[in-house]
Amino acid sequence: MKETKDIIFCGRVLDSVHGFIYYTEAEERIMNTLLFKRLQSIKQQSIVNWVFPGSEHTRYVHSLGVMYIADKIALQLRLSVEQRKVVRLAGLLHDIGHYPLSHVCEYPYKEILEDFPDSSYCKSINRKVKKDIDDLMEKSTYIYMKKSNGCHHEQIGADIVCNNKEIKDIIINECGEDAVEIIADMITGNIERTNPLLVQILHSELDADNIDYLMRDAMFSGTSFGTFELEQLIGCMCVGKYKDKDILCISSKGIAAADQYLINKFFSYSQVVFNKHISITEWMAEQIVNWMQRNNAYFPRSAKLKKWVTSSETVDTYIDFTDNYFWASLQNLLLNPLADTEPLFIKYFCTQLLHHSELLFENNSEVKIVSTDMEEIKQELQKSNFYDRLDGWEDRIGILNIKTISKQIRQEDFDKMLQSKIEEDNKRPNDPDVVTEEDSSMLQARRMMECICVKEGDDLHLLCDDKRSMMQTMYNLKLAIFRTYQCKPEY
Repeated sequence: MKETKDIIFCGRVLDSVHGFIYYTEAEERIMNTLLFKRLQSIKQQSIVNWVFPGSEHTRYVHSLGVMYIADKIALQLRLSVEQRKVVRLAGLLHDIGHYPLSHVCEYPYKEILEDFPDSSYCKSINRKVKKDIDDLMEKSTYIYMKKSNGCHHEQIGADIVCNNKEIKDIIINECGEDAVEIIADMITGNIERTNPLLVQILHSELDADNIDYLMRDAMFSGTSFGTFELEQLIGCMCVGKYKDKDILCISSKGIAAADQYLINKFFSYSQVVFNKHISITEWMAEQIVNWMQRNNAYFPRSAKLKKWVTSSETVDTYIDFTDNYFWASLQNLLLNPLADTEPLFIKYFCTQLLHHSELLFENNSEVKIVSTDMEEIKQELQKSNFYDRLDGWEDRIGILNIKTISKQIRQEDFDKMLQSKIEEDNKRPNDPDVVTEEDSSMLQARRMMECICVKEGDDLHLLCDDKRSMMQTMYNLKLAIFRTYQCKPEY
């Protein structure tokens, strides 16, 4: 037994990233449920292990790591024992709604992809990519701390927390009736009814989830991008007040560590997530899952998936909804009696993935741009030698990936955007989604909550507005990568 500030731990696991992670009896009971054990069969980085063989870690161990980091933050913020218990359980349960192959199989449920006929498949894909390039523009937003909903894995997780009797009873016995909704809100990012400070620990630009996955993904991929001053960063966390709202902040001593964290996170996308082999294999998997769930073939449609997690009669089906389910679905697509009616390209992608193969990358086809100006990125892509030929390709496809270093924008720019939105909406006052002057204070607070906020005395501002931070000039930095792959069905 180990006791720390009235939380009694009954056991521990040895983690490659954080060392010993201690757990309570309630946490152990959750870890022993089949719903949580399911995460042992979902790799955190989908099929990244095909390129970085060490990346075999799962959502299960990541969830333990998030619980550990969330508790370190809770201790730093001097939360009560009761709040710490809730924070720990929320960290443990935050990914319980994840899809097979993590975000890969989730993406078609959040962003319904288009279906293209075999006769014009490559041309249709390339026309869409070309349109995406032509439509590139700055997309700064006034909407922060947006609650996850629909079939986002966080909402699926909240549905499990609120509906599964086994898990719900454990939470209530440990933390009380109110904890169920609080944990669900922490998972989805809902600050409307739950203390925003608790939500930010699990749902912001500097949260326990982001911290653990950056450290863990780097360690298991063999890269050094997960290296940053963790103890310094957490040790500088504090609570600020903005318009009577609790804001998770760092002191000025944590600025360098926060910069380091954001920069390394940016590099992890550049070198690992957007690796040329990983990008195309994940893209093929997304196309297959999109077709399956549209046609209710093996992967369920949204309504059925929701039923799987909310009904005690179908929860066993969801427990089997793992990486193994995805791979079995590919086999079933190829071997079922109606296989001849399935699109040629879908069967071709299934065959490639089952053979651990990918579409052939065309040498010298990569265009990689790092810039703070989206218009510059668009112009560079448009004058590349592939752009004018995109429409005519029948046996090649183009893939475009874009990532921004941070969600932050400067206060001056945010104020202008917000004021412009308010003036525009004043012309249509009966629209239910209008933004008014009364909303301004709330929207400003949400911006502080989601981004990395620096506290000095009573002053709160974001990293991008701090002259001591590299984010002052880098906050709008974007990475764009275009690549071409041969796509010749041989199924």
